[in-house]
Amino acid sequence: MLIIDSEINSLRGVLEPWFAVQYLDSENISKETLKYSDALIIRSTRKYGKETLLGTNVKFIGTVTSGYEHIDTGFCEENGIFWTNAHGSNAESVAEYISAALIAISKKTRPLNELTLGIVGVGATGGEVKKKAENFGMRLLLCDPPKNLNDNIFDADIITLHCPLEKDTWYMVNEDFLKKMKRGAWLINAARGAICNSEALRYALQSKHLGGAIIDVWENEPNIDASLLPLIEIATPHIAGHSAEAKINAANMLVSSLGEYFNIEELKSKTLPLPQKLSNFAYSIREDDAEFRKTPRNFTEIRNKYQRKAELNLR
Repeated sequence: MLIIDSEINSLRGVLEPWFAVQYLDSENISKETLKYSDALIIRSTRKYGKETLLGTNVKFIGTVTSGYEHIDTGFCEENGIFWTNAHGSNAESVAEYISAALIAISKKTRPLNELTLGIVGVGATGGEVKKKAENFGMRLLLCDPPKNLNDNIFDADIITLHCPLEKDTWYMVNEDFLKKMKRGAWLINAARGAICNSEALRYALQSKHLGGAIIDVWENEPNIDASLLPLIEIATPHIAGHSAEAKINAANMLVSSLGEYFNIEELKSKTLPLPQKLSNFAYSIREDDAEFRKTPRNFTEIRNKYQRKAELNLR
């Protein structure tokens, strides 16, 4: 038996030849519904650990997200549950979002080839952001791993965050961090909400120390502090990595992992086709911002239905 979060549409109908599949809303995935399930595929909308998994038959848990802080990995490892994530699946998608954000900032400040970008975390996603920034002719300052933060990064005109949420990165962007940033510098966060202290960011924006911020991820999602929105230049509901390609990439990684774990040869090499981009439509980050501001209380609904297919808007 395999249980899949019902919002993971990219896997619908794919695994039925090999598993008895049940699709459940995340709130209905529980110890009771998992009792006889061998495997579980999830998103990052809630936590999965002892309360959900203890006493079940689950041997495999996979998330279609790059991050995995919603999985109690320690509990899984102690109890013989294999866990995996879709690391890097949305790297290109997030990098496209960051590129759109950089273009939006340049329209408010100076041409990109006159600006310095600081990248905190230069893994799969940060590496893709680095390539795109190089193509823009930007000067780069790199910090990796993020815990090795040094003062050099604060010479940047824009700092973008691309690190996982871990002990060392929780509230890494705090009052001290923001004070060290150049006056008039910009912050982009499309990593995890709790990397940045919201109250410290509020003060840095209200005091005009920062020139602006572009925020895709928020503390306490989906119950975000909407009073921050008027201070944020561009605000989106955790959709930077939600392109159609990213979702298929993640699905392919999970299918392959299931094949490896359960030794199903057909799944080890099975790949779902990537969708064609709608190149006749240009992606506008401003439209995503405007749509979110209409009803920020509908954070989850907007995020669940979102799927970016268009090319980057360079206008």
